[in-house]
Amino acid sequence: MGKILGTIYQIVEDKAGIAGRIKLAQMAGISQQQAVAERDKAALIKRCKKAATEILGRDINEFLK
Repeated sequence: MGKILGTIYQIVEDKAGIAGRIKLAQMAGISQQQAVAERDKAALIKRCKKAATEILGRDINEFLK
């Protein structure tokens, strides 16, 4: 189960709305449902973090503490 990935999606949706979440799915190449069902893999987390940081205009790691 993708706990970190699910958290990233939730943060993006909270900060940037549904449009932000959809953009994250497009940029990361994985839907929220797939992310939550997937295991947290380093490469996938890195890709999602990079996309989330770009969408939010702030480092996603600030919100993951």
